[in-house]
Amino acid sequence: RAIQADAAAGQKAPEAVYKRALSIAYDAKLPNAVDLAREWVAAYPSPDSWHNAIAVYRNEYHPDEESTLDLLRLMQAAGALTTPGDYSLFLEAAADQSNYNEAQAIVNAGIAAHVINPADSRFKSDIAALNTKSKATVADLETATKTAANATALLRIGDRYYGMGDFAQAADLYRQAKAKGVDADLANLHLGMALARSGDKAGATAALNAVTGARAEVAKFWLAYVQQHA
Repeated sequence: RAIQADAAAGQKAPEAVYKRALSIAYDAKLPNAVDLAREWVAAYPSPDSWHNAIAVYRNEYHPDEESTLDLLRLMQAAGALTTPGDYSLFLEAAADQSNYNEAQAIVNAGIAAHVINPADSRFKSDIAALNTKSKATVADLETATKTAANATALLRIGDRYYGMGDFAQAADLYRQAKAKGVDADLANLHLGMALARSGDKAGATAALNAVTGARAEVAKFWLAYVQQHA
């Protein structure tokens, strides 16, 4: 009620009010806990609020690996990968999709941020395994695009480009995959993510607003990011 009253008065409630409201809702397992988490991160975006808001969603909804990976990508974009556990989960999720380029990029980023210690037992075996995997080149992806057997293959090629930071090319592949009949919600979510990272606020907003079903909640988190960054 305090948050609503401040909003009605054209003001933003203090961050402590958002955090207290979210704590009460989360502890009581109220259905609006995730909405409050998103409201908090929208009002007070920071690595801490992003990290904890997404943690609330994951603890409440237990998303599948696809959605978990997309949330980790959002955390990366928002600068909210802050613990070894974040990087470990990201590395494993990307590797499980055979997206070794993205997995390697995450390892490199974690080491550069002094969050990953390559000698740590948590990472040592995963990094050793990753070192044995071949990483796709742009030429590899161009060839794969021409020979893609189906829409899902095109979507995954798009994910490879996304993991390499080529968001414009990723968006093009997601559009192709959608046109060929891949799951529309997944295609729109990934298209919105790629457009958000490339700075196309209008395009990202349209794509993310088109996401329905089980992936709609993840899309709403990305929409909050788009309003702040794109």
